[in-house]
Parts: sequence; structure tokens; C-alpha cells
Amino acid sequence: MNNFKETEQQTIIAVVAIAIITFMGILSETALNIAYSRLMDQFNISAATIQWLTTGYLLTLSAFIPLSPILVKCYRTKKLFRTAVIIFLTGTLLCGFALNFGMLLLGRIIQAVGTSITLPLMVNIILEKIPVSRRGKIMGIVGLVTCFAPALGPTFGGVVIEWINWHWIFILMLPVLMLAFGLGSKYIMDIHTTDQIVIDYPSIILSTIGLVGIVYGVSISADFGWLDPKVLGCLAIGLLSLGGFIYKQLQLPNPLIEVRVFTYPMFTLGMVIVMISMMTVLAAGFILPLYLQKSLGCSSLVTALAMLPGAAINGVMSPVTGKFLDKHGPKLLLSVGFLLVSLMVYMFAFFNCNFYDVIIIYAVFMFGASMLAIPAQSNGLNQLPKEYNADGSAIVNTLQQVSGAVGTALASSIFTISYTNFQQSFSSVTLEVMHQAGSFGVHNTFVFFLFLSLVGFGLALKARR
Repeated sequence: MNNFKETEQQTIIAVVAIAIITFMGILSETALNIAYSRLMDQFNISAATIQWLTTGYLLTLSAFIPLSPILVKCYRTKKLFRTAVIIFLTGTLLCGFALNFGMLLLGRIIQAVGTSITLPLMVNIILEKIPVSRRGKIMGIVGLVTCFAPALGPTFGGVVIEWINWHWIFILMLPVLMLAFGLGSKYIMDIHTTDQIVIDYPSIILSTIGLVGIVYGVSISADFGWLDPKVLGCLAIGLLSLGGFIYKQLQLPNPLIEVRVFTYPMFTLGMVIVMISMMTVLAAGFILPLYLQKSLGCSSLVTALAMLPGAAINGVMSPVTGKFLDKHGPKLLLSVGFLLVSLMVYMFAFFNCNFYDVIIIYAVFMFGASMLAIPAQSNGLNQLPKEYNADGSAIVNTLQQVSGAVGTALASSIFTISYTNFQQSFSSVTLEVMHQAGSFGVHNTFVFFLFLSLVGFGLALKARR
């Protein structure tokens, strides 16, 4: 019994050390969201361009995470972790001393390469070392670490931007990264296998082209319109490549990722719910700071404080929902979560919200969102047999990043097109017209995500333990 407790404690410390890297990635993202308005002015770029700091990060994660099952099986766990921290540290330094938008974007992409190793590694350690009956609790602890980043990020970013400058968002991360490196080097246990792995490079190429094509196609729709040949071409290439990747995995004796995990119904249902919740939450996190600053005229710090209660609630609720999942299953959590999210998105879509409205509605929105991703993810992974742990972990994390990237890109596209069309309906663009255009863009964006959250609610009713 004591050995089990010691193993669980060691696992928790190891997982938290890995989760810190994810925490840093999310912290820099949510802190930068507050700086987007200022960065747009500083670098003289549009919302469609600035969103690539989020989309580029998530897209890189999407492209590299499918390689994680091979990395976990081929390389020592501790060595993988140390490599990931060094890569992430390099990207953080580049962001901290970036002189232009290109350097900043490159730094974010390098950060994403490091995170693409740690994200599936963290989940895989939990699946290997923690029994099914306690996974919800441990995933909840991980959620507390990773969800605290959105709570701290906007306030952290707002304070740093107002009192120093945005470069320090990254510079101040360096001591925490060193702490994570020390903890992980001491406590991370080995979970790699000695199996001989054959790498199918065409599969890697197909998955990368597929994911990049889809996300890039959605992202450039803001500049060119949805019916532009460039947009349709990218989406078609992405979908065809993804289809080719899936077909090839079914033919290979040792696939890059075992796509047969989707024959397990609760895993498939859980993944769809995870994607919908990620798209909706990241879209709201991207759009609302722009609304507060562009339409309501709030400063970076005030915007950060407005987002803080909702993000804090999401972090605090993660361990609670994890324990509830272990005892009662997913259905009630997912149904109530999507109901609250849908109601709050409806408020954003059809009502003109003032500063205090945004604080309250976003807080309830994030309370509902806290009941979605981790319970759906944990319940889905629990259905898979042990030999599919690495594959399930890679698929979960890939779909999370792809859906987050698509959600942010969709939000940017809908907002930008609506904002531009509204302004063009006036002969002269005044400050008041710009504020109204911002509100119009926000409303249209949330109408789309209302439909998406209602689909999620319907799926939640079909969930079972």
C-alpha cells in the first residue's frame, strides 16, 4: 500500500513537472491575447495576421504530436522531457528578445515543438501508472495546473504590458522553466518500450499536410473569403491528405497512429466533445479581449482583470470535475456544462454587453466549460485497452490543438469579415462606427459558436461511463 502511494506521489510530481511546460505555453498565449491590440498597432498588422501567434502555435503542435507514440516507444522518458524543455526554453528566449512579428512568431513555433513532446508524454504517464478508478482525480490535478494558466495569463500579461513591456511576458518564464527541468529530471520515471519501431515517413508527410492544410485554409479565409480558390484548395488538399493518412494507417502492420481506436464509441464521442469545447473556449478567449479593447475602449490591464474570474473558476473546478467523473460518470457533467456554455454564448451573440456583463457571463461560461474537456477526454481514454494508450494520448492532444487552432482561426475569420463589411457600409469610418463594427463582429462570431455548443449538448446526452 505504501509503495502504491509513493508511486502515485512520484507520478503526480512528475506529471506536474511536465504540466508546467504546458502551463508556460498557455500562459504566454493568454498573456499575449491581452497584448494583441497593442501588437497590431506596433507591428502594423491586422487581426487576421496577429491570430497566427495562436494559430501557428497550435498548428505546430498538431503537426508534431502525431509523432509522439514513436518518440515514447523509442527514447528514454527523462531524455525526451529534457529535450522538450531545452527546445521550449530556446523558443521562449527568442520571443523574449524578438524585434519584429516574424521573430515572435518563430519563437512561438519553437515553443510549440517543445510542448508537442510534453503534452502526450504527460497523458501517457498517467495512463501507464494510474489505475482507471483514480485517473479522473489525477487528470483533475493536471487540469488545475494547466487551467490556472488562463486564469493567471491575462492578469499577468496586463500587468507586464502596462508596467514594463510585452517582452517580459517571456523573460519572466525562465526561472519557472528551470524549476520544471529540475523536478522532471529527478522524478520522471521511464515508460518507454524496447520494441523495434519502423517509421513510415509517408504517413508523417500525409498527416502534416492534412492538418496544416485544413488549419491554414480556415486561417486565410479572413483575407480571401471562404469561396476563394486558395481557401478551397487548401481545405481540399488537407482533407484528401488526412483521408489518405487514415487509409494508410489501416493498411500498415505498425501504423504511426492506430486509428482503430475510433471503433470504441465513447472514445470517439469524447473526442468530438473535446474538439467542440476547445474550439468554443479558445474562440471566446481570442474574441473577448478584442471586444473589450476595440469596442468598449478598455486598457490591457482592465481587460485582463475582466477575464480573470472566469479563467480562475475554470482552474479551480478541474480537480472537482475529475473527482465527480470518477464517482458518477460523464453524462451529468457534460450535459450541464454544455447547457451553461450554450446559454452564455447566446448572451454574447444577441445582447450588447457592457464591461460588467462580460465579467459575469464569461465567468459562468468558463464554469460550464470546466465540465467538458477533461471529463470527456478522461472517459474516452478509459475505454481504450492498455496497448492503445500512446495512440489515444497522441490523438487526444492532436485533436485538441487542431480544434483550438481551427476555433481561433474561425473566430478571427468571422470577426474580420463582419468587421470589414460593417465598416464598408458607411461612407466615412468614425470611432463610433469602429466600435459598432467590433460589436457586430463579436455577435456574428458567437452566433456560429452557439450552433456548435448546441451540437455538443446533443452529443453529451449520449455519453455513458
